[in-house]
Amino acid sequence: QFSLHSSFPYKSRQLIGKKIKHLREQKQLKLEQLAHLLGTDRQHIWNIEAGRKNFTMDYLDRIAKALEVSQSEFLNTNI
Repeated sequence: QFSLHSSFPYKSRQLIGKKIKHLREQKQLKLEQLAHLLGTDRQHIWNIEAGRKNFTMDYLDRIAKALEVSQSEFLNTNI
């Protein structure tokens, strides 16, 4: 069962992380800028984009709002 507070398996984190990075770069945002919007630090975002840091659906929703996209954008792995 998956909830808002469930975390993602490693392979999924890698794919979603790449998509986050792609969308961030498309919006011409630096790591620091996205980190500021999320109230975290650059290293945290870098680790998420690299698939190293686990996150929840709730946090993914915060990232989506910061990037002004829907969560479904992260599931579309075509970059």
